[in-house]
Amino acid sequence: MKKKSLLKKGLSLPFIKRHVPTVFFLSFVLFCSSFSFAQSNIETLKNWTALEEASFHYDVSYSVVKCSTNSNATILINAFNEDGTNPKVGFTLDFSDNKNNTAQIVVAPFASKLGDMFIASCSSSEHSNLKFDFPANIELASMKIKITYQTE
Repeated sequence: MKKKSLLKKGLSLPFIKRHVPTVFFLSFVLFCSSFSFAQSNIETLKNWTALEEASFHYDVSYSVVKCSTNSNATILINAFNEDGTNPKVGFTLDFSDNKNNTAQIVVAPFASKLGDMFIASCSSSEHSNLKFDFPANIELASMKIKITYQTE
């Protein structure tokens, strides 16, 4: 009965199956971020935000934080490989803002297999390739990020 009502609303079974992993991933990111930041001195300047998903089902999201009271803003990246097709994945982040400022961060392709999730954090040097200083010339309030994926 429920299947029929979903189909009446225009949601097909292939559509639902395709988007369940993405919804799961975003829910997991939000769940983890609430626990990892709740009991520390980390100041969240921008909550976890998903970027455009790669055609080969690779998800990247980011958060902008201050890891300590006296630190500069830091970008933390979360990368999730839903597909496993490409053994190495990297990406370029192109930043812009309303004042026409631009900046670029390149993450060199790194090994990633089906189901791998890499989450940079303030409290660990693990996945340090996914942790960067926030570009000083970019205005956070009007920031936009375009992602371009590279594979090997």
